[in-house]
Amino acid sequence: MQGKNQKQQLIFAIYWFMLAYVVAALVWWFIALTIQNNATSEFRIADLPADHTHYALELKRIEQFRERKFAQYTGEGITFLLIIMGAAIFIFRAVRRQFKQGRQQQTFMMAITHELKTPVAVAQLNLETLNKHKLEKPQKEKLLSNTLQEIKRLNLLCNNLLVSSQLEQGGYVYAYEDVNTAEFLEEIVENFNNRFPSRPIEWKVDESAAICVDLHLMQMAINNVFENAFKYSKGIIRLSAEKNNSMLMIKILDEGPGIPDEDKKSVFNKYYRLGNEATRTSKGTGLGLFIARRIINAHKGKIFIENNHPQGATFNIVLPLNKV
Repeated sequence: MQGKNQKQQLIFAIYWFMLAYVVAALVWWFIALTIQNNATSEFRIADLPADHTHYALELKRIEQFRERKFAQYTGEGITFLLIIMGAAIFIFRAVRRQFKQGRQQQTFMMAITHELKTPVAVAQLNLETLNKHKLEKPQKEKLLSNTLQEIKRLNLLCNNLLVSSQLEQGGYVYAYEDVNTAEFLEEIVENFNNRFPSRPIEWKVDESAAICVDLHLMQMAINNVFENAFKYSKGIIRLSAEKNNSMLMIKILDEGPGIPDEDKKSVFNKYYRLGNEATRTSKGTGLGLFIARRIINAHKGKIFIENNHPQGATFNIVLPLNKV
């Protein structure tokens, strides 16, 4: 990683040196033309006979010509300088963005490799244990339950990868249907209760609320937000859903470390993960919240984050109650 940073610094150093060289050449071009213009004007003045009938008029014309040329060189120089600086800034930002995306993709590949290997390794170990040892029924059930949980986690990760690709390429075909909000969210809560039986979830939902969504995608979006809350919080997770005029307001509250104000929008970017150590030690690929926002936006909704007092974060999801 240090070698790549040094290489990046070298590339930027060469880039700025070349830019400085181009700007210096432009300034030198302007100075040379100005000197040449002045020399030409002085030569024409010296060549003008003092007893010329229209000496004053010719002298004025020569001065006007010199001023026009100076204005021309100045205008062209400023135009070229603006074009060069504009192109330089554009290229610098594009290259820096590519480097940043490259680092994020590298981090993503490391994370995704770990995320894929972990459930496979756990499932393999559990199945080998069942195959090699004669265990009591409670032990077998615990191993099977743990294996099933890891397989579900692997399935969620694969779905995230597939849907992320389809959404970005515009290849996903939405299948909208009317959904009862209470039934829809109850299924998600039950799933997380089964996966994390020791983690309490408090939830309150308006049973009369109904939305028109692609059920598969919306389940994935809410699951990803829930997954994020469970990942970074060890306390109670609270869920609420209620009508607000023509909109459905869904809130998911956790008691984790919270999200700094400067990162509240960035966490929805692809591959983005918070830079603090508490987050870095947690599992994740940086895709979950990115996919959630893409799905919610596609349903003409929005998702944003607020602070949960005294501690934690509140994910607010707003969806239209009327048909999309």
